[in-house]
Amino acid sequence: MLEKLTDWKYISLIIFLVIIGVTMAFLWNDELSQISSEGPFEDNKVNILAVGYDADVNGPSRADTIILISINVDTNEAGLIFLPRDTYINSQKRKFTKLNSSHVYGGIELTQETIEDMLEVDIDYYLETDFKGFERIIDRLGGVNVNVNEHLNYVDKAGGLYINIPAGQQNLNGKEALQYVRYRDERGDIGRIERQQKFVDAVFAKVLSPTIITKIPGIIKEVNDAINTNIPVKDITPFLNTAKEINLNQIETKMLPGEPKYINGISYWVPDLKEADIMVDNLVRNKSYIQNKNYQLTVLNGVGESGAASNTAELLKKYGFQIDDIGNAANYEYEQSIIEYHNKDDKKTAAQIAELLAGKIKYVENNEENKNIKVIVGAGY
Repeated sequence: MLEKLTDWKYISLIIFLVIIGVTMAFLWNDELSQISSEGPFEDNKVNILAVGYDADVNGPSRADTIILISINVDTNEAGLIFLPRDTYINSQKRKFTKLNSSHVYGGIELTQETIEDMLEVDIDYYLETDFKGFERIIDRLGGVNVNVNEHLNYVDKAGGLYINIPAGQQNLNGKEALQYVRYRDERGDIGRIERQQKFVDAVFAKVLSPTIITKIPGIIKEVNDAINTNIPVKDITPFLNTAKEINLNQIETKMLPGEPKYINGISYWVPDLKEADIMVDNLVRNKSYIQNKNYQLTVLNGVGESGAASNTAELLKKYGFQIDDIGNAANYEYEQSIIEYHNKDDKKTAAQIAELLAGKIKYVENNEENKNIKVIVGAGY
């Protein structure tokens, strides 16, 4: 029922605690005026590797949770890619074949280098912490107020784990907070993700409340003690608006595409690097995936080949588009794909789809305000 936390919101919580905590401290002293308000990042985009690692009681610590976070500090959009710790690393330049072992051989720096090589993307900064760091930061906040929907009860005597969080409005301390976001009920990940969503909102509300001002020195100290990062102070300020204006609807999270396999008797997550490149393109190199979620696509088979519409729909889903309907066109004589759009503001998106399918765009006037686009799959798709 309970397993190690692998959901992105744990790490995003930590990173935004860092951002908000440090920037709030600057707001209350004269140092803020000495720091440039202009972002140091090209196109105001920054990629951060966030790692949660296990304790080093039984030897060097392995990366337990690995998230690539890409933030656009202008639009407050963020793309997050969760990389399974058992991701297979097929490289002759490495002494290991599992991604989490990179932390054993070279710490966070080698983990960053390994991911950069695998995904062919530059990572600007890193930050890492363990579960104890999470607990200490929440305690420094004075706990977090959460309305617990149901009694959370779990006992693992062998593991020395006892969870007993009553239903109702609760102020969760660090230990209880970690239990709350890790707890799994009969609904599995669905229930846990709902709790984590609520918890992140509660943390944001607590951190941004006036009552937190007197706690700032202790929070900053705990953040500094609990988190290892190479983000310099001068680069914190571009995150200020993102930290204040962050909207979870502007955050898209995906897991590295692939499949579980046994190789030489060892279990791995073998990434599909072709699909991964599409994901990185749309969540890291740009944030088009987030915008594409607003579009409802109708995909029609206009070439007569079996699977033309359904396969194209699956491809478009990888780019973030929502599929409203799949069917057949009025005829199968389309020599190339046609992308019909109804709003002139959607011309650029329609053109991108047309480029992907080697087709052409067509504007069809429609007085209704919608994000519907019709894709008629033709020859050469």
